[in-house]
Amino acid sequence: MNKKIYMFFAVLLFSGILFSCGDNQAGGKEDNHTKNNIENEAPGEITGEPEKLLPDLPDMDFGGYEFRIYSPGPVRVEWESRDIGADEETGEPINDAVYARNRYVENKYNFNLVNIPAVTADMSSVIRKSVSSGDDAYDAVVPHMFDQVNFAGGEYFTDLKKIPYLDLSKPWWDQRANIDLTIGNRLLFTVGDLFIMDNDATWLIIFNKKLIADLAMENPYDIVRSGKWTFDKFLEMSTGISRDLNGDGIMDRNDFFGNIQQGENMSAYYLAAGEKYVKKDADDMPFVDMATERSISVINKIFDLMYDLTVSINHWDINESESYYITQAVFENNQALFKNTALQLVIRMRSMETNFGIVPMPKFDETQQNYYHYVHPVASALSVPVTNDNLERTGIILEALAAESRYTVRPAYYAISIEGKFLRDEESIEMLDIILATRVFDLGKAFNWGNVGMVLEDMYKPKQRDFVSLYEKNEAKYEKAIAKTLEAFEKSN
Repeated sequence: MNKKIYMFFAVLLFSGILFSCGDNQAGGKEDNHTKNNIENEAPGEITGEPEKLLPDLPDMDFGGYEFRIYSPGPVRVEWESRDIGADEETGEPINDAVYARNRYVENKYNFNLVNIPAVTADMSSVIRKSVSSGDDAYDAVVPHMFDQVNFAGGEYFTDLKKIPYLDLSKPWWDQRANIDLTIGNRLLFTVGDLFIMDNDATWLIIFNKKLIADLAMENPYDIVRSGKWTFDKFLEMSTGISRDLNGDGIMDRNDFFGNIQQGENMSAYYLAAGEKYVKKDADDMPFVDMATERSISVINKIFDLMYDLTVSINHWDINESESYYITQAVFENNQALFKNTALQLVIRMRSMETNFGIVPMPKFDETQQNYYHYVHPVASALSVPVTNDNLERTGIILEALAAESRYTVRPAYYAISIEGKFLRDEESIEMLDIILATRVFDLGKAFNWGNVGMVLEDMYKPKQRDFVSLYEKNEAKYEKAIAKTLEAFEKSN
């Protein structure tokens, strides 16, 4: 990271520009919108802390122990882990921050961090085989969240709350994840400053700044600040501007659209409205309750937005290979005003010549107090196998790595966003703070009990609209799958 970037962050540090708190929800069975008063700082933000906060850990010498972490490998392409191992400095900010963090913590506690990249996309099978055989192959694992369904019973991973020296209340652990991802107050996986993939997997909206000006539209940044960035406002700005550019009477990749969608946006909009696929009751137990009046209103509005092919183009509707990259090219060619996608995918568009900005996902309506942002379960999350026989050592090392990440990896994530021409103006930095500070995690998406986490995406492909009938048909299946998990949890206590 160059001197100019350090100076930039120093100014932000003392001005407090990048400090924000998220007022998030935890759903009880009677009121899924009960506030928890959590100050959930964005994992990537720089805050106005007066000095470095140190973890409360003893001085230890682990005698050169090899601490093994099993992580997503290159077979996952863009979703390969970049935040665990770094063999040398390369000049790339995130790599060098990971390298500096690892060397500092390794020297302090005399151990060697060994990153073990998966050679298969099916990490869960490898983990299951290792744990089932009693093989202490890994001290920690960071599979994708959607792999957690394969460990739903709780007999494979240790409750992170019971690991000595792992202080999950500290700011280097994501406080929203620590609440959203528990079952019966047991936390088997979580995220924090140790990782960047959960940042990359966070959903948002990008907009073409030139087209906003050419169409004489309101500045989206100002709409967000006013609290009026809603589904209706987004649909209003996306409607009536699509054009058949080549005059062939067919709206396709050669034409102009109000927005570009992808199937996963069904979930992104649903969670943005403050809804959940799976809620939790007063005892922190999961249950399904999607057929409420508000939930159905949200779903119908999502249909209005995503099913109108005169407004939206969706890469799922393009019957060609690599359709996502086709719609990405549509946006880069100035053929769409908006694009809804994950943060990591936006970074790929750093070569786009026309300037673009980012804004949060819209609220359902103006009565909704906060913005909410979906984290796709492709994000990796930390778990500790039950075969790990030295939890004290593990807790110290993981806590030290997470704490140091707050001052190395996290700032580098912002720096590369700026230097890499991902964020092209200060307003986008402000928006990124809002987005990362208001993220939510859904157990229904991670565990996908009875396919409940895919119910909306599955409706998109045939353009179904009768959600209530489909939900009522499958509700018993969802509940049965959840009950099976809870039964396994009871047995593993």
